[in-house]
Amino acid sequence: MRLRVAVLAVAVASCGRETPPPPADSAATPQVVALDTAVAPADGCLKEGLWQWCSVLDRLERAGVVLTPRDSVPPNDLLRGQRRTFTVGAGEDELHLFLYESEAARRADTGAIDSATVSPKGERRSYRVQPLLVTSNNLAALVFTMNERTSERLSLALSAGLPQPTR
Repeated sequence: MRLRVAVLAVAVASCGRETPPPPADSAATPQVVALDTAVAPADGCLKEGLWQWCSVLDRLERAGVVLTPRDSVPPNDLLRGQRRTFTVGAGEDELHLFLYESEAARRADTGAIDSATVSPKGERRSYRVQPLLVTSNNLAALVFTMNERTSERLSLALSAGLPQPTR
């Protein structure tokens, strides 16, 4: 019994002691690692510079957005970029993405649009749900939702853009 009490006393006493931190030059010092976001994964999708379909969809997926592709969509005479349309979440909201070869090509299209009304300048179009125009580099997006949280989530995910090459 005395042996158990002695072992317990030593164990309790040693638990209260703090071990000194390792010296600053110790190998145990954590190293800061910078991730190179420009490195293309095996699928070849660069994560810098101009948007590509894979980088747009990756950004939205990382933002927690659930997208379902839509095949049949009405024509759009406002934007001429390569288009893909998706329903968002449960399908009540829509996201129309337009990808251009360059930022200048996207600016030429979106420059002719009143961004507040998403109509040609000098004209006013009516929509079932007023869209939000989001632009970033060579990407334009029309967000059709009445949910402010969805609108903000999509806008933030896309408007931040991709890192620009440091070369």
